[in-house]
Amino acid sequence: MASSTLSVTAKGITRLPNPVKGQADWREYRTYRLSNGVTICLVHDRESKTTAAAATVNVGASADPRSMPGIAHFCEHMLFLGSKRYSGENDYKSFLAQHGGRSNASTSMHGTTYKFEVLAPHAEKAFDIFSAFFVSPLFTHSGTSREILAVDSENVKNLTADERRRLQVLKDLADTNHYYSKFSTGNSKTMPTTTPEEVEHLRDVLLAFHAKHYRPDMLTVVVAGPQSLDELESWTIPRLAEMKARPFPESGSSMTRAEILVEEGANEAPAYSFDELSADSSATVFRSPFRSDVQGGQWPIMITTKPVRPVRRLVMMFPLPSVHLLSDRSPVSVLSHLLGHEGPNSPFAVLQDAGLLSSLSAGPRTSGPDFTLFQVDMGLTENGEKNWRQVVDVIIQHCRLIHEATTRLPTCGGDAEGTVFDVQRIWAESTKLRALFFHQTSPGSVYELAPNLSSNIVKYGSEKALSAGSMLNETIETCPLESIGEFSSRLTTENCIIERCSQSAWEEMEGIEEKAGSIGGIKRVTEKWYGVDYFLSSITPEDTEAWNDRSGKASFFNARSLLKLPRPNTFIPGSLELSDELPEEAKSGPRIDKPIESPKLLVDEKAKRLWHRLDDRYALPKSVIKILIRNASVAHEKPSDRNVWIPSHEAVVHSTILSAIYSEAMAQEIYDADLAGSHASLLLSTSGIHINCSGFSDRLGDLALKILNEFLSGDFLTERFFQSAQDRVLRSLKGFFESRRADTYGVYYRDFLLSSLDSGIEDALLITKGATLHTTKTYFQKLLQNPESSIECFCIGNVSRKDAQTFFSDVCRAIDNFTSLGQSSRTAWIPDNIERLLPRRDIELHFTSRNPQEENGSVLVTFQSSIPGFRGEPLSSNENLRSSSSIRLLCQILREPLFDELRTKQTIGYIVSSYYDVAHSTIPDTEQTYHHSTVPIDYVVINVLSRKLAPPEIVKRVDEFLLSFRKLLENMPVSEISHHKDALSAKLMKPTQKLGEEASRCFNRIKRYAPEILGNKETRRNSPNLLPWDNSHALAGAIRSLTREDLLVTYDELMAPGKRSRIVSCVYGKSFPLSTNFEKASSDFVVVNDTSRIIALRNKLPVYGHSGRNDPIRLSSPTFSLNHMRVAVIGLATAAVVGASWCLLTSRSKKLTKSN
Repeated sequence: MASSTLSVTAKGITRLPNPVKGQADWREYRTYRLSNGVTICLVHDRESKTTAAAATVNVGASADPRSMPGIAHFCEHMLFLGSKRYSGENDYKSFLAQHGGRSNASTSMHGTTYKFEVLAPHAEKAFDIFSAFFVSPLFTHSGTSREILAVDSENVKNLTADERRRLQVLKDLADTNHYYSKFSTGNSKTMPTTTPEEVEHLRDVLLAFHAKHYRPDMLTVVVAGPQSLDELESWTIPRLAEMKARPFPESGSSMTRAEILVEEGANEAPAYSFDELSADSSATVFRSPFRSDVQGGQWPIMITTKPVRPVRRLVMMFPLPSVHLLSDRSPVSVLSHLLGHEGPNSPFAVLQDAGLLSSLSAGPRTSGPDFTLFQVDMGLTENGEKNWRQVVDVIIQHCRLIHEATTRLPTCGGDAEGTVFDVQRIWAESTKLRALFFHQTSPGSVYELAPNLSSNIVKYGSEKALSAGSMLNETIETCPLESIGEFSSRLTTENCIIERCSQSAWEEMEGIEEKAGSIGGIKRVTEKWYGVDYFLSSITPEDTEAWNDRSGKASFFNARSLLKLPRPNTFIPGSLELSDELPEEAKSGPRIDKPIESPKLLVDEKAKRLWHRLDDRYALPKSVIKILIRNASVAHEKPSDRNVWIPSHEAVVHSTILSAIYSEAMAQEIYDADLAGSHASLLLSTSGIHINCSGFSDRLGDLALKILNEFLSGDFLTERFFQSAQDRVLRSLKGFFESRRADTYGVYYRDFLLSSLDSGIEDALLITKGATLHTTKTYFQKLLQNPESSIECFCIGNVSRKDAQTFFSDVCRAIDNFTSLGQSSRTAWIPDNIERLLPRRDIELHFTSRNPQEENGSVLVTFQSSIPGFRGEPLSSNENLRSSSSIRLLCQILREPLFDELRTKQTIGYIVSSYYDVAHSTIPDTEQTYHHSTVPIDYVVINVLSRKLAPPEIVKRVDEFLLSFRKLLENMPVSEISHHKDALSAKLMKPTQKLGEEASRCFNRIKRYAPEILGNKETRRNSPNLLPWDNSHALAGAIRSLTREDLLVTYDELMAPGKRSRIVSCVYGKSFPLSTNFEKASSDFVVVNDTSRIIALRNKLPVYGHSGRNDPIRLSSPTFSLNHMRVAVIGLATAAVVGASWCLLTSRSKKLTKSN
């Protein structure tokens, strides 16, 4: 350390304060500022197997020229397309792909951050490529004209997203002279390249922007990995020291046209960095883009937007001063807590109890160094939509209560509620919790750390880059009562923008417009960049007067006696002691490199199992509790004349409604626990009832029992909660097809064929509409009275064996009091997810997107392996292991050349991705007796979202690439294959760094494999040690042994025409309608054109088997004609149960890289 410090000083390099770190943070930090101005923070993470780097440039979209919005975002795209030292456009991504790496970048209003991660042995070379982009980027002409298409595609992708659309409306309301009003994404219209002159001009502006802003003193770099700080220093500082500021004229007379544009944009951007604002506090002067004078002094004002998704949103927004430099003493943070609280007597509780509201959150909508836009965002019920004025009234009343509490002292012998003492108590509680979270949270991955740290150093300075907002030095005496009072005084109707976002609100405004026109105080406006229509209207004096009535006599909703500040939080942990059963060496600090021991089976009784693992790796006072009540009634029914469970659409619908009711009913009850770092959820899936709890050990068991007992009692089943839940489920079902991106539907139709058991959305809608509180209660009783149910419980973390057993006894006692658990004379098979076996053919699914805003089309190509995936060494053969490992390696090699060819070179769309996926199919043993088997199925998936080409053309491009990919495999150097093998095997062997991740992985094994291994006491498979707890070593070893021939065999088996089992799911947007762009498939394909035909086809497909190789299936279905296709375009509503609320029933994983 000493020699390093001396050498650094000798080079004229300044040491900066290192970040303050938490007690559970094992990393070491070293921070510098180079003589050229670059700030560097080096991080030694002894537990990491990868190295990550991030670079934040202190410039964003706020500096865009007005006449060329999007240039900062475009610069982000262009920077990594080659440098003088590495001129190949693909050198960077190719190197990362070969060595287990990944990269990304993002542009905000005030900063641009670039990041990468790579296996540690290859980090120096990766950083050499990375740093060269900042020293000498190329910005080629060819790249300029191509990459603008990617920016345009990204913009088109965003056009259907409600949040993006509403953001553009908000920007449209802003002062046009304020930087916030700028269109940050850009598109091909704001940066045209249709002529050579336009390309040249765009490149000139790009070069000028880069010269102006990408200076060394604007750059902050973080490098984090297992290397020592001295080693990191040795290969980062010399490379970044090469970076020099490019000349940029100081006077307008010597500037080019491009430089003038860039200078004008830069003059509008505010000072943002910690160094800038610390040197000039006047830079934080309140300068809001949202002011009443911008709308002619007509505040409060209301905007009404029409959502793409079926939501009912009411948002109240208040412009406030900036809190940019007040991370630990922010009045906005206090207001967020007090207005967003969901406990008893909060605005949420009062409005929920009145049946007006289903969700509420509060906090900054956006913020900058010169302003904050604070918002209260609410999800309304149908009654709340009709009575939105009452909702506004309650929020305004609570704002007044908060403001009054900052100055009111308790009277002698009087009521002490709502006083400065309450505010100070709440402040002190927050400081305790924030500091607790900071010190008792184990580090995450270096890929997460690096970009967060680099951007935070820019914003907060190096010393507070990790601790900003953790309130480490705050006490009850530092409570900023005056600031809270000043900020809360601005939460008034005179300083408020109200947004209503719903279909009914839109129709209401259309009716007013039709009757009264502009004289009715409303104006229809079209936003410039997205073309979003919205209404701008004034609030009537009568409404404003009622909201401002302090007496409550004229209020829409007199809630003065109901609203109170939050009560003391009883869930704050009282003890942070580690378990007495833990050995002393485990208490001394985290040991992430220690191998994970398998859980122990403490209780193995009929229908009851308790699993336990005392954590000896993290040394944190935290635990995870997982309870699964296996219950087939969640999604199945058993006819009285048959001893077999069959899928039930009615059960699925009622399970979804039941989950929604319980979630809403418990919101007030468990909010304090959530604030105190203990999180709980209950959901229903095909396998049964899941309860998940995680957080500080001290109160976690009590929380889990509360969740369980409240559910089993059924007291939450009330008419009010039922109506709210039914409404949300209906809106989710009705709006699914009209509100999502094209590639979402591609996944949906594929899974409707592969794994769905239901008959369509219309049936689901009918069942949901016909559901009542009575039918839901009846279903609930059937659920509890199912005698064939059983329980798995897993306690992991800082929980002793004795405490786990005591807790489990309490759980079993509670369940026995309410249910018929384990009363069956036999342990029946519990149905779970299924997956279907595809034929050795191509199946094409063609549908039109019903989202009226969708311009993109999409293609999802899914290859299914006919060889069952690897379950674990006790359960699978060498063939399964070799197949799974080879498919994973094939995906590893495929990803980068696919992206490079189709996304970078052909620019067919913004989203071009490929990934390994795995699903699981659960099948019964013979006659559905004592146990079941869970079979993994390996997939390779390619996804493309595009406005440039019709889906059939995209399929052709994908097929052409795949043919060339086989030749690439044939000719790939052995050394390159070895790089990929080493990268993938190393990624599989990365140690788990979070208790929650470890708990989920272990419990997934229990859920999938325990019934099979432990279900039959008469077989030899009765040991919990036979569960495949960790497949990583076996997979990594198999991957390292693979050869080129293995990969070619796998390619031919999985992807070659004539052998492959493939689904191609095509969804057509407005740019290429299905009726005019569909190309009839050859007779070798089975084409399904509507959902009824999907159902007919899937009825011919068997459930994916578990023994040996699956035989090909012969399908007699002919290729359907385009006439049938048009039926699908008209009748898309006959699809399966969908929507966010149905995700609990899916079986498919998400781009897994770990072992299955």
